[in-house]
Amino acid sequence: MAGGPIKMPKKWNFLSNYGLVLTHLFQNPEATLREIARGTDLTERAVYQIVRDLQEGGFIEKTKVGRRNTYKVYESALFSFPVYQGLNIAQMITALRRILEDARADAPA
Repeated sequence: MAGGPIKMPKKWNFLSNYGLVLTHLFQNPEATLREIARGTDLTERAVYQIVRDLQEGGFIEKTKVGRRNTYKVYESALFSFPVYQGLNIAQMITALRRILEDARADAPA
């Protein structure tokens, strides 16, 4: 296909909903479920279930601080799919962050 960048449909995303929530928590460990939902375009109910699954799976730890929760992402946790070849969470999110920063720097002002 020649011509320029391909635009994907709005609801299509490279990351799964779990990846979106995990990335959001990595960057904003004190975010509320509502803030995570707004930042990921998911429902609060979906975010609640994903956070619960991530906690049960050993990817994050939730700690109550006053009336709020804070989240610790276990950066050394490995992705289980062979395509990731032993990448851990910190490596993946760091790479995504660099890509996003480069894209913002290259965007027209």
